[in-house]
Amino acid sequence: MILGFLTMGATLASSIFSAAFVQLTVEFNIGIQTATLGIALYILAFAVGPIAFAPISEYKGRRLSVLPAYFVFICFTAATAVSKDIQSVMITRFFAGVFASAPVSNVGGALADLWPAKTRAIAVVLYSFAVVGGPTLGPLIGNAAATSYLGWRWTMYLSVIYSSAIFICAILGVPETYAPVLLTEKARRLRLETQNFALHSKQETQDLSIKVFIKKNLYRPLTMLATEPILFFVCMYNGFAYAVLYGLFEVFPIAFEQKRGWSPVVASLPFLAVLVGVFVAGAINITYSLKYYAPAVTKGKGKVQPEVRLPPMILGGCMFPIGFFWFGWTQHAHWINQVLAAGLIGCSFLLIFQTGINYLIDVFTVYSASALAANTFIRSIFACGLSMAARPMYNNLGIGWATSLLGFVSVVLAGVPVIFWLYGAKIRAKSSMASGGGGR
Repeated sequence: MILGFLTMGATLASSIFSAAFVQLTVEFNIGIQTATLGIALYILAFAVGPIAFAPISEYKGRRLSVLPAYFVFICFTAATAVSKDIQSVMITRFFAGVFASAPVSNVGGALADLWPAKTRAIAVVLYSFAVVGGPTLGPLIGNAAATSYLGWRWTMYLSVIYSSAIFICAILGVPETYAPVLLTEKARRLRLETQNFALHSKQETQDLSIKVFIKKNLYRPLTMLATEPILFFVCMYNGFAYAVLYGLFEVFPIAFEQKRGWSPVVASLPFLAVLVGVFVAGAINITYSLKYYAPAVTKGKGKVQPEVRLPPMILGGCMFPIGFFWFGWTQHAHWINQVLAAGLIGCSFLLIFQTGINYLIDVFTVYSASALAANTFIRSIFACGLSMAARPMYNNLGIGWATSLLGFVSVVLAGVPVIFWLYGAKIRAKSSMASGGGGR
């Protein structure tokens, strides 16, 4: 729970800032598109941070890779709240995103430390509720603060208060979970107790040279993207789904404030429908894991084809376009239609995103850290791009056609899990890095 809420603090800070846009344009005399950079830069920083924090996690452990960075994230968020010019706002937002990416990129590894593959999906579902809860609750909380006498700066102060509280809980309640680091600490303790200085762990023999760092954290993820079709297309699909989630921060104000005339706080309530959809998707994932995936693991005595993970992703791929077209072409109908469509989009997002992550871990096992690093890079770039493009796209094309454009893209991408369900084993057989590949 603490790990989930820790990450929720990072994602909450990403979306709560959307409530500050209008007041930023007035105070600093900028356009709304410039104000949008406050979210885009924060998300873009998620592609930068893991380059540093992922290797720290693998050598120094989860606590040291997450908690110090989280403290710096809180400091930069506070700095945003007291900024005197727009340059300071943007710079502090970017660096807050860099350090906020530490829990986003490393907490998944802590969950993998704690749960075996058979039951990990259930733990990840519960963790995902907290993670997605941040972006979906952020606009509602932020608008409640920004439209009151508190003003836009309190969107950041509230983020600081929440993140500081959960940071203290993490210091007190989260132990180190990474086995190699625990063994290193044990070896160090035994050396002192026994005076046998030949004792050491395997972790202490790792090569920490710059060459190895660049190969593992920069060269390998990018090379895998270029040479592994499973990784490339799953990253494209996951990146699109993740971008849609952040694009909604720009879309909902247009759909519900501008077109329907709702107040900012009321117009933020449809984000709760997205969160409800995420809860439904979580129930689907847990049910599938208990009734189908876990029995398959038991039957295979711990070994199961990675493609067994894919049915929830296929279901999400079928529902995603329906949600887009439903949302886009009911702008002049009763508001409940767009709210229900938003729930369907949220449900589809989690089915696609979470299943894609689990599938990549199962496919690339030994190289899963590099695969997830590539996934984080792609999804951050996509989310940054769509968050900047969504407002002009919707203003120029209109709600119907702009949302339909996303729907057409989702129709094409819906074939990705179907193709891997049918031919994934054959594709993996030709890979040098995938499980079951020729090089493994």
